Amino acid sequence: PNPTQQLDFKRFSSNALKEYLRAERDILRRITPDVPITTNFMVMGGTKGMNYPDWAGEIDFVSNDHYVHPGPQDRDELSFSANLTSGIAGGRPWFLMEHSTSAVNWQPVNVAKRPGELARDSLLHVAHGADAVCYFQWRQSAAGAEKYHSAMVPHAGEDSDLFRAVVALGDTLKTLAPVAGSEREPAPVGIVFDWDSWWASEQDSHPTSLLDYRQEALDWYSALLALGIRADVVTTRADLDRHRVLIAPVLHVVPADLAKELTRYAENGGHLVTTYFSGIVDENDHIWLGGYPGALRDLLGIRIEEFGPLLAGDTVELDDSTTGTLWTDRITVTAPETEVLSHYRTGGQAGRPAVTRRPTGSGSAAYVSTRLGAEGLAALLPRLLGPAGVESELPAEARGSVEQTVRSGPGGRFRFLVNRTDQAVPLTGLTGDVLLGATDADGALVLHPRDVAVLRQPAT
Repeated sequence: PNPTQQLDFKRFSSNALKEYLRAERDILRRITPDVPITTNFMVMGGTKGMNYPDWAGEIDFVSNDHYVHPGPQDRDELSFSANLTSGIAGGRPWFLMEHSTSAVNWQPVNVAKRPGELARDSLLHVAHGADAVCYFQWRQSAAGAEKYHSAMVPHAGEDSDLFRAVVALGDTLKTLAPVAGSEREPAPVGIVFDWDSWWASEQDSHPTSLLDYRQEALDWYSALLALGIRADVVTTRADLDRHRVLIAPVLHVVPADLAKELTRYAENGGHLVTTYFSGIVDENDHIWLGGYPGALRDLLGIRIEEFGPLLAGDTVELDDSTTGTLWTDRITVTAPETEVLSHYRTGGQAGRPAVTRRPTGSGSAAYVSTRLGAEGLAALLPRLLGPAGVESELPAEARGSVEQTVRSGPGGRFRFLVNRTDQAVPLTGLTGDVLLGATDADGALVLHPRDVAVLRQPAT
């Protein structure tokens, strides 16, 4: 099939569903003009048929459904999805319309949540901007297709650990009432997530069918979590200048206006990082001619004549001790100021640049030409963040173990601290009133396994 038409059909399908939403919304506006209108998005996993940033302006507030898919990055994915939902909502509060108290019933193996995970999962959404926490379902049904889907009241009834955990969460949310209405405080790093690039980069008849757009974005996010660095997941509609570093993984579709905006961002002091298969096509899925990475070629100060995708299982070594998979590029440096941060040590590109950075104006633009995975990116990121002066705001002992988000509003600045591990994490040197959390005998904050704390500081 014609790839331009495939991309257009994805847009058409999303727009057709959006028109259906509008039709229902307009009926409700006439009947109940004073009642806010929303619909539940599904920002999770591989759900990509609806361009939700394009839908967000059609409703009064954003709502989302999210269910955990067990795996090595499952809670990172939860955080990423909640963060992206906040980005779609423009940083404003949103509703968690659906999630589960424990196991679902539609996965190959439906894993029950461990003690503490019910509250941590819910509060992680709150940390990323949710002002409501809702579950499917109220009472676990005795019959039907969803009888094994968890609920607020399980088959065991009210005399159960699960129901007691739900009640305890309700008490916690009452404690966090001052947080309601506050908005996301911009993080030093932004990760760009773009539906057109998601759709187009994974189409058929490409250099590889193994590319996973969302996974690449999630790996960058996991790497930042491992370093204890706050990041916002944003769309191309966002105010990019709010972030000192902007990471745009596989930004495949780059219209001319976006290329100009990214160039302006870097020249005015922002630090752009992008990756393989970025800048390749315009909004019509037509190649930017003259060599890759197309629309970003001059900004990055490099030129690529041909892609070097890797077979499944093949790897390449870089001279910084990281390992690449999926992709390589045959890079030629075209600007004298472009620095080579890493070279390929093995493979077909051995000796050639693998990671580059070009200073421009008062900022820079960097390019990562292979898939390094979360671990490799965590090793690389300090060199990419250094020029922007971005470091973790967490105590050294908490970095990698604790995720931090910040919500701000008239009621204060709320610093959420989420234990990503199964070990207790002591926190020292943090200021603010403890709105939620445990302290030791000396009054120091301690995060128990799978625990959440919230510090309240004066509004700025």
